[in-house]
Amino acid sequence: MDDLPAVPVAEMPIGLTPKQRACLDAIGAHFGETRTMPSVEELRIALGVGSKAGVLRLLRQLEERGRIARLPRRARAIRMLDARACPHCGGPLAARAHAA
Repeated sequence: MDDLPAVPVAEMPIGLTPKQRACLDAIGAHFGETRTMPSVEELRIALGVGSKAGVLRLLRQLEERGRIARLPRRARAIRMLDARACPHCGGPLAARAHAA
């Protein structure tokens, strides 16, 4: 079993729900248009979510999945992360051996 090829983390399936994907896309679209990160209220409107709490939940989930990083108590402090980068340091992730 040790002779299995290493699988880069970027190729491993890291699933996002449709709402999480829509949130990530909305962040990218807003940044592409304005060159600033969206506020929670702007995301709420873009996603058609009824409350800011719903947006904050989506942002927390994206953060847990290593897709974004946020600074606490700062407005518009969202940083999109490369799926191939470490969410903590930003460095490249090493390839992991495929588990049997």
